[in-house]
Amino acid sequence: DMAQNVKFEQIVKIVNEFSCLGESKGLGKLYTEDHFLNGRTFVLKGKEMLNMGSCSYLGLELDPRLREAAIEAVKKYGTYFSCSRIYVSCGNYLELEELLAKIFDAHILLTTNSTLGHHCIMPIIISSSDMVIYDQQAHISMHELSYKLSHYGTGVTILRHNRLDELEQKIEMYKSKYEKIWYVIDGVYSMFGDLAPIKDIVALLDKHKKLYLYVDDAHGMSWAGPNGSGYTLSQTIQHPKMILGTSMAKGFGSCGGIFAFKNKEWRDKVRAWGGPLAYSGPQEPATVAAAIASAKIHLSNEIYDLQNQLQQKISYCNEIFDKYKIPLVSESKSAIFFVACGLPRVGFELVERMMAEGFYTNIGIFPAVPETCTGVRFTLTNHITFEDIERLAKAFSYHHPRALKSHDRSMKDIYKAFRKFTDFQSRFGPPEHLIQDVSDKKTDASLKLMQYDTIKNIDKKTWNTLLGDRGAFDYDNLLLLENAFTGNTEPENNWKFFYYLVYQGQKVILATFFTETLVKDDMLATEKISLKIEKERERNPYYLTSKSLMMGTLITNGNHLYIDKNDTSWRDALIMMLDNIWKIQEDLNANSLYMRDFDFDDKALNDFFLDQGFVKIDNYDNNVIYNLHKTTFDDYFLKRLNSKKRYQIKNEALRDITEYTFKVNNSDTYSYDYLYQLYTNVKLNNLALNTFELPKKFFELVCNSNNWEVLTLHHNKSNRIAAMSLCLKSQNNYSHVIYGFEKHFEASGVYKKMLYYVLKRAFDLSAKNIFMGITADSTKRKFGAAQLKQVAYIQVKDKYNQELIDSMAFEK
Repeated sequence: DMAQNVKFEQIVKIVNEFSCLGESKGLGKLYTEDHFLNGRTFVLKGKEMLNMGSCSYLGLELDPRLREAAIEAVKKYGTYFSCSRIYVSCGNYLELEELLAKIFDAHILLTTNSTLGHHCIMPIIISSSDMVIYDQQAHISMHELSYKLSHYGTGVTILRHNRLDELEQKIEMYKSKYEKIWYVIDGVYSMFGDLAPIKDIVALLDKHKKLYLYVDDAHGMSWAGPNGSGYTLSQTIQHPKMILGTSMAKGFGSCGGIFAFKNKEWRDKVRAWGGPLAYSGPQEPATVAAAIASAKIHLSNEIYDLQNQLQQKISYCNEIFDKYKIPLVSESKSAIFFVACGLPRVGFELVERMMAEGFYTNIGIFPAVPETCTGVRFTLTNHITFEDIERLAKAFSYHHPRALKSHDRSMKDIYKAFRKFTDFQSRFGPPEHLIQDVSDKKTDASLKLMQYDTIKNIDKKTWNTLLGDRGAFDYDNLLLLENAFTGNTEPENNWKFFYYLVYQGQKVILATFFTETLVKDDMLATEKISLKIEKERERNPYYLTSKSLMMGTLITNGNHLYIDKNDTSWRDALIMMLDNIWKIQEDLNANSLYMRDFDFDDKALNDFFLDQGFVKIDNYDNNVIYNLHKTTFDDYFLKRLNSKKRYQIKNEALRDITEYTFKVNNSDTYSYDYLYQLYTNVKLNNLALNTFELPKKFFELVCNSNNWEVLTLHHNKSNRIAAMSLCLKSQNNYSHVIYGFEKHFEASGVYKKMLYYVLKRAFDLSAKNIFMGITADSTKRKFGAAQLKQVAYIQVKDKYNQELIDSMAFEK
């Protein structure tokens, strides 16, 4: 649906930004410059590089037997056999299938590549009456099938990585609703090189009748298992309820996807109509011939010699990296290794440093890993020597601490960032015992950071001068919010406040504030999904909620960050503030950090936050009417609004306006309890921005504040309040913050009438600007509001809740 399309477009934007950043640093979209490749090195930009990024683990891509077989096939069959395999295949396909059947002891299906194979098989074998449970870290090539499967009616959800206890819970949850429950995994996970608990999963296949397994063992192929059949089959024989997919483009030394079935009926069903299997082209005869030569090696004892060679190098790599105390995320049993860096800017610098030393490695970055879990990924092949591995380790031991130090990061930061994936403390001891801690700061020593837990400790004039006119967060209102969100019964209505000022001498160059609160993780989800979740919250009120540190508050909107970009130290000031807020995030165990309401076109801030490991997302537009003081109320409508907008207001807002009476602060006609009820009439029926209800205490304080106004619209005939607005007065501005209405009245009509009177009241108070808040953009545009395009920058430690919410779009 549209919401899923928007999410996909957002992901594309994020990936494109990181891709462009890597390309700009000379780390991506490169081409080798060699006339001949030797597997161990290649030339980039005139410099010879040791290739630590290859997935050809056994080094078979340069084996003379594979090369000669490919050449001979071209002579026999030409460069390509252009026909759909549904009709006819080049003859050497049959020989390859027969050899692979011996390797896997199963019925074989060949595809052009493994990704295409998933698209052939999953929609055919997994039916509309099934449920698919994706491991959180299963390869994107399988996750992409979520959209297609859900379109056909299949249920889709996710599971925390390797959490088989939660898998059993989901089996119990879904077994009465679905015929089969498919668990989709990798045998070897491609980023950190960690392994699936295959033996335990197979035990669950035996235990649960409805459970089935779909495995992508691409990175496990050849270097493990009987006859090189892969990591999965090194742990078990293939279960009848398992579909095993793998790739020849890694250890096998050729190209194409292999899918092994114990159930011949399943294999034949896919062959009959496997979508892309029918309408996409076959593998080239040369590729098939090379695979045949490789399959013969796999069926000989030679494969075990090749496996042992690689295993010795894997063991040595773990040993030498441990010797030099380099923070590998795991002591890998596979040929994939990941050196923890933390922030993207540290990872980029380390890759650049390693390239300067002649080592080609890959950066592991969002979305392949979480935002603050960037690292340098490298792989081992049989082309690499033991001496190469030691040189690599020495280079990492030298450059890793210097990359950290260059960005004022330390091993303490890495310990915190990767806490979810590994316990460095138990593996290596305190961080200062690993690689030298960073103590020398590069940030400007003349900067001074001041942090406060209440606005009362900040000079009122200073705060209001910097931030008081930007929205509903001047000094007095923040004092009210501190009182309103303290001492409440509900945990979600008790906020912690954190205020920051960074001084350069006597001058403030940064000012902002954060709140720590409990948020609904579906806050920005579609109304359809939030409705599902709210049903569960009737039983479990805090289902899919988590702690968040948010710039500003849940009820303020606008630019919450004052930053003096004319001062050359503004980036250092931001880093000082971030270091402090990251520490607070750790202390409070807050899952997300949310920097929000920034100008969409602010490239300097965009580049800064991307470097700190934040992900940019589109935010709600902020609706503002500027420069009211330069005109009268009547002239505003005549001169600032065009004829179309005047017509719309006349017919939509002013129609039947005489049937209502507008009042300001007439407390004889309402109580704060009643205002709260009007507010909930809107809140409980509008899940576009799904937040917890505000506490009644807030309404009580507002009603007794000289800085707030209660605007009410009374229906003359029934003598009922049709609508109300809570608006904040500041020195120059008027902010429309809370709206409520009586259910007996047509919602759209009274809302537009109220906006008319809010605007008129702002003129009566001689306000310069009026902040009309987020949402209802089209209605506010009619009244002359400008839509300020805003973005936010977020970091989320554990994305499971959000990914689970996203998957709900696919549930039946």
